[in-house]
Amino acid sequence: MKGFDNSGRLISEINSFRTSDGKTITTNTAYSSVNGQPTFQNVTVHEPNGKVSSTNVLNGKLLP
Repeated sequence: MKGFDNSGRLISEINSFRTSDGKTITTNTAYSSVNGQPTFQNVTVHEPNGKVSSTNVLNGKLLP
C-alpha cells in the first residue's frame, strides 16, 4: 500500500510478503516529501514459531 501527499508525491509505503519457509516480512518505509529519498524504514519478521524481530533503518532502506 502506498501513501501520497496532496501533490501526488510518494510519502509512505507498506509491503508484506511470505517466504517459502513460512516467515512473514513486513516493511514500512517513509519518504521525504522534499527529495523523495527514504528517511525511515521498519522491517518486521514474524517466524512460524512465534518469534518476532524488528529492525529500524534511518536515512535508507534494507528491502524494496
